[in-house]
Amino acid sequence: MTMRKGQRFRCQNPNCRDEIELIKDLREDESSLRCHCGATIKKVYSRPVLWELSGAEAVAPVRDVSLPKYALPWGNRE
Repeated sequence: MTMRKGQRFRCQNPNCRDEIELIKDLREDESSLRCHCGATIKKVYSRPVLWELSGAEAVAPVRDVSLPKYALPWGNRE
């Protein structure tokens, strides 16, 4: 798991609940992510950012896409 600079992590121990913010990128094994109290830490939930497509973007053609043979109608599989 790659942990990126600026990501926040929270201790899963209900008595601790400390948070850390990374100051540099880090490559770590998921099993070694521990708080100073010994409990595991997990990434803090961040709400996804959604946006609405304009009409032109919604109907824009997709170029250079080829479908696998199993997705084609039976008669077009050559």
